[in-house]
Amino acid sequence: MRTRALISLLAAAAGALIAPAGEIADDPPVATRPAAGDVTGRIAPAGKLAEVYAVCRATGKRYAPATFDAKTGRFAFRGLPGDATYDVGIVTRGGARVEGIDLSWHEARLLRLAAIRRKQLKMPAGPEHEFSDEDVAELLRYARDLRGFSDLRRVLYLRGEATRATMLVEVMRVRDFYAKRGSELIWRMELWYFRYRYGGWERVGNVERVLQRRRIPGEAWRKITLVYDPALSVYVDEKGRSQPLRFTIPEKLDPARGRIAGTEPKQDTRPIIIGPQPATAPAPGSAPAGDEPACGGRADGRAPRE
Repeated sequence: MRTRALISLLAAAAGALIAPAGEIADDPPVATRPAAGDVTGRIAPAGKLAEVYAVCRATGKRYAPATFDAKTGRFAFRGLPGDATYDVGIVTRGGARVEGIDLSWHEARLLRLAAIRRKQLKMPAGPEHEFSDEDVAELLRYARDLRGFSDLRRVLYLRGEATRATMLVEVMRVRDFYAKRGSELIWRMELWYFRYRYGGWERVGNVERVLQRRRIPGEAWRKITLVYDPALSVYVDEKGRSQPLRFTIPEKLDPARGRIAGTEPKQDTRPIIIGPQPATAPAPGSAPAGDEPACGGRADGRAPRE
């Protein structure tokens, strides 16, 4: 009898432990599933235009336009995943390429979702670092003084956003390397990401994005023209909205923005500094005011202070 009473008592206690104390409800979602959207626009002068495409740097996926009118330069990409940035690329009839460049943080969407969650929970924003000319100088010194396989490094763009920075770098190896054939060289365009911690900047490992990777004879490489312009970058927000793109192909392409055919490997150009801007500012000409896109900034043409 005593054993049965003890078993009954233990069973009752266990039931009390697992019984719900009240109604359990899930937290509301941080954000709804992004809606698909379109990227539309017009490139002028249309007579210079041979091809239009778009690429998402986060996934590396390339898209062909649903419509493209070679007579007017109008184009449309349909049904692109929302809450993402797309870099529109153009090929001229002379073979030059101009591409948009997404200089947002590599986890830009997570930053936006974190900001939404902080607002839901009424949490204050964390302390931020004010991106300054001193930060620009430190980051440029890193690229200049880096030692490794490459012997030439040229910073094209540097975008700072508080405690985060993104750098577009041209990287080359022109010295002899293993199994080199003739005039071969190795040429890369890469996005590097940096974080400000403990009073200084550190490069984030294993997240760089390689936009171009070529092992190519020098003669063939000298025929390549490829420049990057943030004005060709378009953000599709979580509701599938974006602003139409308008872009005019320059008469003369700027060597500071990329590689111009017929130039020497070593180029003395000034980096284009973008910022300082909030981490969730929209890309130039991409999202309506009031939205919170995952990336962006404006090229203000500031010269770095050494």
